[in-house]
Amino acid sequence: MHKLSRFSLLMALFGSEAIAQTQEPAQLNCRIEPSVMVEMSSAVEGVISEVLVEKNDQVKKGDVVARLDAGLEAATAELRRVQAELNSDVQAQQLALEFSNRALTRVKDLYEKKAASFSELDKLKTEHAIAQQQLQQAMDRKRQAELEHKRALADLQRRTLVSPIDGVVVERMKEPGEHIDFEPVLKLAQLDPLRVEVYAPASLYGKVKAGMKASIVPELGVADKSYAAEVVLVDQVIDGPSNTFGIRLSFPNPGNRLPSGLKCRVIFDGVTLNLLDTRNLP
Repeated sequence: MHKLSRFSLLMALFGSEAIAQTQEPAQLNCRIEPSVMVEMSSAVEGVISEVLVEKNDQVKKGDVVARLDAGLEAATAELRRVQAELNSDVQAQQLALEFSNRALTRVKDLYEKKAASFSELDKLKTEHAIAQQQLQQAMDRKRQAELEHKRALADLQRRTLVSPIDGVVVERMKEPGEHIDFEPVLKLAQLDPLRVEVYAPASLYGKVKAGMKASIVPELGVADKSYAAEVVLVDQVIDGPSNTFGIRLSFPNPGNRLPSGLKCRVIFDGVTLNLLDTRNLP
């Protein structure tokens, strides 16, 4: 009985050690990608007049990167600006209204003194109302001209391509003189932060969660260096044929020190794989 208990104890110790040796930190294959990829095109069709950037150029959000020919639109915007700034019509109607006010006041005094007829008073009241209406119409026309100027500027702005991100030019697809009909002109990539895409075995579902920390080791052919990343997205649907689910991570890349497109390995903090289950191996 004593020997049997001792044998059971030894088996329990060696068994737990064997199980421990079959576990290792969850390390999976991954790929580093740009956090944002944009194919820039124009909101209107036209002829490209200039492309201001080359491949690999750095761009900032709001930088003008290309323009379409906009001679007609620029002239229209200038015409609308002049029309919007004209005040002569409004000023003329203001003078007419002031004159009508003085005339109506005089006739009212004469009417109270029985020196003017009711028809004269009625005529001046009508002219005064018409003068008020004409002033309002002049102000409305000026307001309309201001709105038309804004619309002309917006139409002109649509022919200017502005970078929506801080990034790098990946590809220049069009050249000055080419006609475009909503085709892409430039391809931009945002490399800070970088995005990491991982496909994990279904056995890890529920163990990896958004906000979890991980280490990324890019395959650069030099001494391995890891980068701290954070899980930002975990798929809620498992792919049946492969029995895997997607995980997305993000990590800062100041100065674009790392290129995108690299293969990598990701190690999740506190998550292990069972080496005895070949389905868990990446």
